[in-house]
Amino acid sequence: MSTIIFGLVAALFFGMSKTGVPGLGILGVMVMLSAFDGHEKLSTGAVLPLLVIADSFAVFYYWRDADWKRIIFMLPSVFIGLIFGTIFLWWINDYIFRIFLSALVIGLVLFELLRKLFGLVNIPKSFIFAWTMGFFAGFATQTGNAAGPVMSIYLAAQNMSKKDFMGTWAVFFFVINVTKLPLIGGLMPGLRMINYETIILDLILLPGLLAGVFIGRRVFLLMPERYFVPLIMFLNLLVPVMILIGS
Repeated sequence: MSTIIFGLVAALFFGMSKTGVPGLGILGVMVMLSAFDGHEKLSTGAVLPLLVIADSFAVFYYWRDADWKRIIFMLPSVFIGLIFGTIFLWWINDYIFRIFLSALVIGLVLFELLRKLFGLVNIPKSFIFAWTMGFFAGFATQTGNAAGPVMSIYLAAQNMSKKDFMGTWAVFFFVINVTKLPLIGGLMPGLRMINYETIILDLILLPGLLAGVFIGRRVFLLMPERYFVPLIMFLNLLVPVMILIGS
């Protein structure tokens, strides 16, 4: 029963993150880890189909505002990160998995805060920055569906409007998560994380996801532009800090 309760809360956050409040995605990931306490890696397989469904709604709402050039430019490094993330999943244990995801998110958020503090305005425009963030996005999304904070930091550094942010966000994650389905589903030996049990759980959690999709869309339309990025950054930092303290 606790798995379903945690799962419904996580599904609500996933839906909201895809259509209005991107920072809630990492909160959903961490809640889902609690739903699979002791088997954290399996949560990756349970989460992915939910994300693809929510991504489909996000693309429907926002695809016209996507920065396609930026997405295409990042994709090669993202796919490299996916490969390394797949290898990483083979040997890491569940406890280290939880700690690693939290530490990665905190490190990236702190980097962005320090970049702004010291006025390093040219870094976001560089080829190295784009490909580094693309690699980490691919790595984090493959190891734990946790690329949200990476892309949040990257897109926030580009000083996009909230509409352009959400359009680029929606298309990017739809492409990446659909690409991951065969890898997580069992195409790669030892990574059969989508199975009968996770699919049944996803069907049970679907109402929570759909509720989140429509709530997130409403929040996005009502949220003032000036609060959009600060809220995302706060959420991305708060959750992993709490996880590390608990661990």
